[in-house]
Amino acid sequence: MKKVTCISYHATGSGAVDDYLREFDGFTYAPSDVECRFLQDPDGISDLEYNLVDNWHRLNSGFAVKRYKKFARMNKRTYQLIFGKCWLDETDKYIRDLVDFEFPGYWHGDVNEQPFIPWAIYKIRRAFSKIMPRKYRKTQDYNYFPYLTSYHCACSREEFYQKTQDYTEALCEKMARPDTEYLVLDQCVSTTNVKRYLNYIRDLKVIIVDRDPRDVYIQAMRDGDHVLPHDPLLFAKQYRDMRRTIDDEIKDPRILRIHFEDLIYRYDFTTKQINEFLGISEEKHKDLRKHFNPDISIRNTQLWINDKNYNNQIKIIEQELEDFLYLFPNREDDRQ
Repeated sequence: MKKVTCISYHATGSGAVDDYLREFDGFTYAPSDVECRFLQDPDGISDLEYNLVDNWHRLNSGFAVKRYKKFARMNKRTYQLIFGKCWLDETDKYIRDLVDFEFPGYWHGDVNEQPFIPWAIYKIRRAFSKIMPRKYRKTQDYNYFPYLTSYHCACSREEFYQKTQDYTEALCEKMARPDTEYLVLDQCVSTTNVKRYLNYIRDLKVIIVDRDPRDVYIQAMRDGDHVLPHDPLLFAKQYRDMRRTIDDEIKDPRILRIHFEDLIYRYDFTTKQINEFLGISEEKHKDLRKHFNPDISIRNTQLWINDKNYNNQIKIIEQELEDFLYLFPNREDDRQ
């Protein structure tokens, strides 16, 4: 089964490609419009690879598995909307595959992860133990948490990739329908270090959508965005830093980079590029311009021209990010 994920650098237009692909037969989306971020989020699969493979540690590795298990449960409602009720069952199966064995025990990392009440009782008991007469004190190695277990995990990189791919494939199979040719996973990987995430899912293709920084900034200011910096110099630095791996990504045939603006001003060329990248026929394009209409989306470009509230900030962004400015057809002074 083929998979595709459309990703952005935050508010750079990946939803436009999602909407375009909805016009084709054979594409299956999650029933709910939620992002599928379990590979890239903190304590997700990428962090697991770091702790189990890149930087194996006798304590940290098993602890990382516990952290992923906690992540899966804390975000259960989100991922059940994507993959269905199999989410926790498949996750537990995946964890059993990763863990070589478990045994009674814990360390301070486990203590810090305890719910507040058990953690507070532990701290109080420790404090009382230190002020009590010596003969009544608990020994240094006293077991305050006899019910806790530790995991031992040690696997090669190849084993980790195989087990992770089996896990994600099982989830995708539950999400797919009989007529599914492509499964669409929204924001499934990060826009940086994309190749790392391609090891976690079989037959995955990635479409990265970028956008003129001036429009990104104006939209962020209008929406009261709390993710991007409002200071134009800080915004420019973050914008540039997030695109440091572009050259490496271009060389991978599983990754396609496009501009949001090209979907509008070069619609025929860019949609053909997407179709060829995914191997889909125009014959399956049953709902032409029903979900993505460039004549409507053009209103979301060149926002700074009519919004004069941020003229000074836009001038700074144009100076700092000259190489990233899109060459609009009606503005010869812009740079692509």
